[in-house]
Amino acid sequence: MLQNILTGWKNYLSKSEVTEAIAKHRAAVCAACPNARQGKLLTFIKDRLKEVEGTYCNTCKCPLSAKVRSNDICPKNKW
Repeated sequence: MLQNILTGWKNYLSKSEVTEAIAKHRAAVCAACPNARQGKLLTFIKDRLKEVEGTYCNTCKCPLSAKVRSNDICPKNKW
């Protein structure tokens, strides 16, 4: 799981067109999910995807800015 999140952060920084298209779809799903929570430290991380800016998944505890851009799967199998 850690490797997937590190890949997600790398993708967050590179912002490739393909990755961002996938991330945009995933961010919309996560924004509607009751497991998305606002993080205190994550509020300092700005994201073009405002739906997930500063949030984390309460199920897996991953920051959503990285999670939606990772090779990982949603712990609730929503994407």
